[in-house]
Amino acid sequence: MTFELISFRKIILDAIKVEAAHQRPRKELQDEIIKESNQIISSILCNVAQIAPKRSKAYVRQYQRGLTQLIDELALMVNNDNHNAGQKGKNEEISGVANLLNQMVLDLQQHLPYYFDYDCPVSIITQKQILLNVAENSILILKKLEELQADNETVVIFKHIFEHLNGVSGRFTFEKAIYLHDFFESLKIALNKFVPPLDVQEIILLLVSLNFNHPSFYHSCCCHFNHELQKCENISEQYRLIHFFKKLIEQVFKTISISYNGNLPNIDESLLRYIKSEISYLKTIDAIAEDLSCGGILDSNFKVTFTVRQLAIFIHLQVEAGIITTHSPKALHQYVTKHYSTTERDIISEKSFKNAYYANVGIDVQKVIEKIVVMLGIAQDKY
Repeated sequence: MTFELISFRKIILDAIKVEAAHQRPRKELQDEIIKESNQIISSILCNVAQIAPKRSKAYVRQYQRGLTQLIDELALMVNNDNHNAGQKGKNEEISGVANLLNQMVLDLQQHLPYYFDYDCPVSIITQKQILLNVAENSILILKKLEELQADNETVVIFKHIFEHLNGVSGRFTFEKAIYLHDFFESLKIALNKFVPPLDVQEIILLLVSLNFNHPSFYHSCCCHFNHELQKCENISEQYRLIHFFKKLIEQVFKTISISYNGNLPNIDESLLRYIKSEISYLKTIDAIAEDLSCGGILDSNFKVTFTVRQLAIFIHLQVEAGIITTHSPKALHQYVTKHYSTTERDIISEKSFKNAYYANVGIDVQKVIEKIVVMLGIAQDKY
């Protein structure tokens, strides 16, 4: 800490003690501190203009950290017991001085943005104000979502976001404080332009444009994509849908240049990586089926005399008996529906096969048993 800041700290602490002992007028104390703070800011600006940029950055950041530490020291001096009139007056005096110092830090940020340390944690005062703003904005946004008739998935996404922001451990950095201000302002403006009913896909694209790369939001997006893929009847539909998601994410225009968490990849990069891995998985499943078909192991147009329900039961029995081994029932369902057809359907939907696979019907089970009995009889005659 430089000599000026050490001297400034002594003036403030001595002034507070004198004020507490002799009831010094508050305005006189504030005027003295403001005068001293203006001189320090002027001195910093003058010195920065005369020294090399690298030294200037270290110089400014030393003041920034020193002021933040002094603000925190004053904040810890405030006694929460406000029932005593004298204590209440002292608390107000200390808080007033701390606010003046906090403004000095903001002045450094405004006048010397290149040299300012945005990775530095904010002061206790700023942290409290940020959390207050988060709480207020959370209420406003959830109310707006209700007006827009947002679906439950959208509401859950925002509740998770707000729970994290309100319950974050440690302090925000100056960069994160700037991001949160821009995030909430942009979010409120965007929501005012939407018309009901609000769809979760619109919100996902909005939050991606705001570069909100928190892990909980990433997880919510992945769950949404996976849920929508499960609704598809076959791999072809999944291909089309996943590529549609990819197109949407790639075309998002970011309205906030910085991200919520600078230590994590941008949210669009993370989502595109997830989408590409899903595409790769679908290609692998499709390629395996093609190889089996080309090798003559499986006729791609193989027709069975079973109904869809009976075929599902027959396949399920083979899995239960250990004839077919699979770690992914979904992959098995996709494989069967792609390469089998029945007497009633040339194309089997994955959804109908899945439903039949897990819900056996008595009469269909009996039909499958009859076929298995015929197979046993043939085997006994041959061997």
